[in-house]
Amino acid sequence: MDFNETRETYRGQIEQTIAFAGQGLDFYTRVKAGYLRDIVGAALPQLPSPRLLDIGCGHGYIHPDLRQAGFEVVGVEVADEVLPLARQANPEVEYRAYDGHRLPFDDASFDVATAICVMHHVPPPQWPAFAREMRRILRPGGIAVVFEHNPWNPATRYVVARSEIDADAVLLPAPKLRRLLQEAGMSQVTSRNILFTPFASGFFRTLDKALGRLPLGAQYYAMGRAL
Repeated sequence: MDFNETRETYRGQIEQTIAFAGQGLDFYTRVKAGYLRDIVGAALPQLPSPRLLDIGCGHGYIHPDLRQAGFEVVGVEVADEVLPLARQANPEVEYRAYDGHRLPFDDASFDVATAICVMHHVPPPQWPAFAREMRRILRPGGIAVVFEHNPWNPATRYVVARSEIDADAVLLPAPKLRRLLQEAGMSQVTSRNILFTPFASGFFRTLDKALGRLPLGAQYYAMGRAL
């Protein structure tokens, strides 16, 4: 999928695809921003403003929430025609284009690397190299956090199957992603399911966290720490 072609229509296409669940894109963005804040706060409590690289950042929809949470945010994107839109929306964030292979940063440049529903668009033979690049740009003790669709959730498979944006998607289950992070040289690798319900109330957000070990959330995250 060439995301340059959907730079003006991306949000509308996503909203149309997920409308049946009763929540828009902003809800799911806020949920993942909250998880990132909590994950990083627990893993790197000594850092008041962690430097975070968002790989495959797209329009930067999540970046206002991350900035509000105290992150120094940098975004990289293969679809370089999307970046002017991201810069316009988030002038305080640094954005760079990259070739989809080597990230344009020195080794050990970031405290956090994240990829939010990106890897299923990466050809599977490139998954190991993608994970190694995340590891390369992390400082010792830094963390990688990868959010992905859960292929074991029927609703997720339904959404992906009817989405033109996901026409090239190859979903990867959590055990596979954990192995990729481990093989890339990360330690303390774990995963947790999220988004069991599309409800925004505090009760359901708490329930979401309590159910995290069950492999049925609509999405999940996997994380690992750089050795």
